[in-house]
Amino acid sequence: MKHLIATLLMLCSIFSFQHELSASIKIGQRTELNTWIDSSFTEKIKSLNIAGASVVVIQGDSILHLNGYGITDIESKNAVDAHTSIFGVGSVSKTFVGTAAMKLCEDGKLDLDRDVNNYLKSIQLKYPFNDSITARHLLTHTAGFDDNNIGTIVHSEDKLIPLAQYIKGHMSPQLRPSGKAIAYSNNGYALMGLVIEEVSGMPFHEYVKENILNPLDMNYSGFRRQAELEENYVASYWKNGGNLIPYKTGFHHFYPASSFRSTAADMGNYMSMWLNNGYFNGTQLLDSSTVSKMFQSAFKNYDKANFGWLLGFTESQWYDLRIIEHTGGIQGFRSLLRLVPERNLGVFICVNSSNARQNNSRKLMNQFTYDLFARLMSDCMVQKETASITSTVGTVDEPLEMFTGAYRYIRYAHSTLDKIGVLLGLAPEIEIVSNNSTLEIVEWQEKLTPISGLSFHSNYNRHQAFGKNTKGDISNFYIDSYAYEKLKWYEPLKFQRVWIGSIFLILLIYIITSGIRKLFVRNRERHLLKKINFSLASLIILFIVVFAYTLFTTDPMQFFNDVPLLMKFALVLPFVIIPLGFVSVYLLIRAFKNKEFKILSLIYQSLIIVAATLFIPWLMYYNLIGFNY
Repeated sequence: MKHLIATLLMLCSIFSFQHELSASIKIGQRTELNTWIDSSFTEKIKSLNIAGASVVVIQGDSILHLNGYGITDIESKNAVDAHTSIFGVGSVSKTFVGTAAMKLCEDGKLDLDRDVNNYLKSIQLKYPFNDSITARHLLTHTAGFDDNNIGTIVHSEDKLIPLAQYIKGHMSPQLRPSGKAIAYSNNGYALMGLVIEEVSGMPFHEYVKENILNPLDMNYSGFRRQAELEENYVASYWKNGGNLIPYKTGFHHFYPASSFRSTAADMGNYMSMWLNNGYFNGTQLLDSSTVSKMFQSAFKNYDKANFGWLLGFTESQWYDLRIIEHTGGIQGFRSLLRLVPERNLGVFICVNSSNARQNNSRKLMNQFTYDLFARLMSDCMVQKETASITSTVGTVDEPLEMFTGAYRYIRYAHSTLDKIGVLLGLAPEIEIVSNNSTLEIVEWQEKLTPISGLSFHSNYNRHQAFGKNTKGDISNFYIDSYAYEKLKWYEPLKFQRVWIGSIFLILLIYIITSGIRKLFVRNRERHLLKKINFSLASLIILFIVVFAYTLFTTDPMQFFNDVPLLMKFALVLPFVIIPLGFVSVYLLIRAFKNKEFKILSLIYQSLIIVAATLFIPWLMYYNLIGFNY
């Protein structure tokens, strides 16, 4: 009887709240809203060269807006239908992993804080830091895994390998102890998918379909393509200048992390469940306490961080409102899901054309949602006075000089060829310097004043912090849910570019001068050292040119499929360059002992060998010796 009364009271409160919200947006206002959204998206996708988009705006159980824009593919030119056009949602998939995990928790089959090795049957994780990894670590990206993605996509669904086989052969190494820092990990979520499989006794995609999608009437959605809906799947494109280059359909081995496909209408049902405390159309998918738990901060990098990671979601803020969200991006698809529980509001957007370097599609979705919030929640836009963080200079645990140096965003590959993404600027870097009694982040023009321990406050009225490694050295800088790692003197991108640029310039000049000398000084016998050095310099120049051309003309997302053929050719060259380098050093030593060169010529040839030798550690840093992918 108590349960019946509680349920009736909850339904009454939901109805009352919904009535209040619906009354706040009258028919005329809704028509005006729909007209504005239609106009905005029609104009934006045209100006940004986006083939198609789909949008749904939900308020509780009510659909405020649902529409598609543009075309599903440039060949058929079929119009996007928000009910039936199926887009890839990328990493928004991770929210379904979190939902599935929490359903198992409700059933008493999974404990978020228990070592996942207790649930895994097909494999057992090894812990290099003598810690353990839990479901909470996996859901909050704090397991400490490296970020490796090359070769994780195939172009036929029947070529996908089972999750257990993928994890066994391709699991990223653990770089840091678990529970120390947020470092986004697709493989971590793939591992969580395997845990769900082995706990439930069902393939992950089937568990999600049976326990989440079917109850929510998400009939056009899933982690697997449905043969009967093949014509509904939207094509995706890489935006290269003014051209749209189609992607081949991709299927991800770490599919729980990124392979969910859906329509805007289906995602509206999903958001409605979250906004109604786990209920959809009278059916309870999750207990309200579970929804509340999922929307609580599950991990923060430091105590006074404004934001952290939730169990499958992340959080942000718009004025004084807390936003629950997740973004997605894979192979031309970009998506954004944002919930405002306090206002019972949700928005989902997906597009099928993007460029990883420019991020115009992401900027469009962010700007649209904030403009939408401004229209629907203008009362929140009065900026309240926030208590100013004290500017009193405190004392921290280390001298300020120990905090200075270059820091890089922690999400990049350390152990595989994926690390070349650093050269593209995909892992942003900052420089922190000491200025009297404060620190300064040069790129952000932000000043940090010491508080205590490893904590600082900035002139932007926010707390920030640093972290130490197992040796007790300053190793990380934290700003809310983002973590940066401190770099050694030779690691910053600026230095790396000078390093490889100097090698390139020295060897190129040598090749040019040697070529000119050969043209004008005929019938002159060249020393073997000069011949070897010329060959060595030529091969290194060839490597750099081919490598740079491939790197800067290839969409980074293509590496999820495989390493481009030209780059594979370049990777063969170090197997010739390194032995030639040893031969060159040997010949130089012999020439020095036998006085086979004049002093200036000897210095010149030595310079070439030094340049060639310094090329090898550069190759090692980016994991370019061998086929590390």
